[in-house]
Amino acid sequence: MTRMSVLPPLHVVATERVTPRMQRVTLGGSHAEVLAGLETIPPAAHVRLLFAEPGAPVVLPEPGPTGLTWPDDDSRPYARSMTVRALDRDRGEMAIDIALHGDSAAGRWATAARPGDPAGIVGPGGGWTPPADADEVLLAGDETALPAIAALLEWLPRHTPVRAAVEVEDAADEQELARPVRWVHRAAGGSLLDVVRARPVPDGAAAWVAGEGHVVKAIREDLRIAQGLARSHCHAIRYWTRGRSHEDSDRTFGAARAEAARRGITLVTTQDVHEMSYELMTGGFPLPTA
Repeated sequence: MTRMSVLPPLHVVATERVTPRMQRVTLGGSHAEVLAGLETIPPAAHVRLLFAEPGAPVVLPEPGPTGLTWPDDDSRPYARSMTVRALDRDRGEMAIDIALHGDSAAGRWATAARPGDPAGIVGPGGGWTPPADADEVLLAGDETALPAIAALLEWLPRHTPVRAAVEVEDAADEQELARPVRWVHRAAGGSLLDVVRARPVPDGAAAWVAGEGHVVKAIREDLRIAQGLARSHCHAIRYWTRGRSHEDSDRTFGAARAEAARRGITLVTTQDVHEMSYELMTGGFPLPTA
């Protein structure tokens, strides 16, 4: 299966409220054999989830050399990047955990989704594995990053030391995971940034960080500038930004690519695009080039 391909039409086969603010939606259906035939998906891989308002069909795009082409802009469904929580090849089903934070289109859809509702998938792509020379791993994020952190905790070798911190609203949002996690409760005044800063990473560590844009930027600054973590060992991705809509974020990514082209900078990886978008979003900050 080609990465980031458009899969045939799927539909919801099950839904489950995992915690008060996390909804699991499982996709499968008549084309479930396509999911069963997917190549191995790396941990924290993402897909583009396509969904529509209740009762509306999900129109699928056509892949092309410059991206996706939609048959009619008026019929375009919602499209949101989501982490693959689990892929059951035997059943031909893909589980996606969706954080219910704010009044998001994905959250509304996930809450209302029922078996038989149509959905589409573009992907999978991305994912993360630590560099081969990393002798310890730091995972940090909020509830939007929790599905990826959960998948990484299941995948990482048992002999690899792992430190994980997850910020959620309160204890009701904690989940049973493959390894111990430091839960940070916003309702009690907890801060993911404070927890990461309080325990510096050792030499040779690698970090995966995701969540709210300003928090991710601050953690990355601490890890890379204050603590000297190499760029190759610090994967920091903005999943959402407080006060900005999904469409705002998409426009920021587009502006980042245009500004990079104007400066003669080649953006190769997703991390490159995120770093340039951070500069546009927050005014920029110096980064080591290593």
